[in-house]
Amino acid sequence: MIFFLQLLVSGLAVGSVYGLVALGFVLIFKATDVFNFAQGDLLAVGAYLMFVALAVFNLPVALAIIATVVAAGILGAMLQRVVFKPLQGQPLLTVVMATIALSLIIQGALVIIFGSQDLSFPRTLPSSIVAIGALRLSMLDLIIMGCSVVCVSAFALFFRYTSLGLQMRATAEHPEAAALSGINSDRVFTVAFSIGTVTAALGGIFLGSLQVVSPTLSQIGLLAFPAVVVGGLTSIPGSVIGGLLIGVLQQLSAGYFDGAVASVVVYSGLLLVLLLRPQGLLGRPSVQRH
Repeated sequence: MIFFLQLLVSGLAVGSVYGLVALGFVLIFKATDVFNFAQGDLLAVGAYLMFVALAVFNLPVALAIIATVVAAGILGAMLQRVVFKPLQGQPLLTVVMATIALSLIIQGALVIIFGSQDLSFPRTLPSSIVAIGALRLSMLDLIIMGCSVVCVSAFALFFRYTSLGLQMRATAEHPEAAALSGINSDRVFTVAFSIGTVTAALGGIFLGSLQVVSPTLSQIGLLAFPAVVVGGLTSIPGSVIGGLLIGVLQQLSAGYFDGAVASVVVYSGLLLVLLLRPQGLLGRPSVQRH
């Protein structure tokens, strides 16, 4: 039972990272209709930005996180302006291929700049062990889960109570009506990409603290896609729930079996959801009129 609980907490921590990345993915998709296949690579960028802040600029951990978040937000705005804005109105396949090309460019750039070897943060979040009876929990896991809850809550409040958040919701629900009412769609799209890149970077910071910093983090970040599909492609709460479910399934399967079995279990669960509820657990079914 103790082993199960420890795997469960570890799965919730990893799932919180997937949920953050999936949250950014859903935000971008809802606001811009862009299916961003480079979201996992932006997770790796966040980890490397954190490494640079710690190892090159020798910043304290708190300042390094702030610097990474600011740099990620600027990067997201630049990507929207340079890459995605010229593609507005283009066929879906064109946009998808552009995001795949961006993904490959980011992967190659990371290898050219940092090499393919594994790196470790010189300083990281506290990783001491907290004992609750016979249960041993990592302080890092608890911090990651707590930070994820704070981030999701902050975004929920932002979308519900701020003017810009309401504009983003209006644009996501009905872009044409939002434009006619005077909402600046370019501003909304830029903010959406900035927030999406920031959430991916936060996932990279946490995942880099749990593991090592390497280009393979982008492949791990791809598990945000099953999280999005399981939770619902247009559901912000669903993206977080999907991330937690994927993380728990992965850790339990790896703990009781091995990594290969974990992949089988995760993608079998994804296939099952697609067969039984194609719109995801919290997604809305599409209505087609004939």
